[in-house]
Amino acid sequence: MDVPPEPTLVEVWAPWCHECKVMQPDLDAVAEEWSGKVALQMINAEDGLDTVRSLGVKGTPTLIGYRDGREVFRYTGRRSRSELGQLFASVADGSTPKRVGTNDMVLRVGTGVALTAVGLLTGPSIPLIVIGTVLIAFGLVPRLVRR
Repeated sequence: MDVPPEPTLVEVWAPWCHECKVMQPDLDAVAEEWSGKVALQMINAEDGLDTVRSLGVKGTPTLIGYRDGREVFRYTGRRSRSELGQLFASVADGSTPKRVGTNDMVLRVGTGVALTAVGLLTGPSIPLIVIGTVLIAFGLVPRLVRR
């Protein structure tokens, strides 16, 4: 795939991908806000299989940010409208996205809290407590380190 030198956000999507369909209206709205500053290039994973393979994409939706013809970030999974806005802004100004992955963090921490609680209430079950604690740390530590 030839990436233009101007700031570009590439979305790899698939017609059968539920997360892609849910994210699409937000992506369209944010792309409209950034029109003229950041180009949006969409690749259908089914039609562009060779391109998807050459990019090393493992799932949909995948968002890849390019600036000056180089990849600057890559995220797989649905993003909220505010997260998409931050991705477009980071491509436009060359910064690193700061608050991407809130959904992932909430999922990890929530699952960790639930497992820890079940571990404490059922015995205690040391393996569940340890796994829950690790998930909580895995969700919070990257967030704390970035600040």
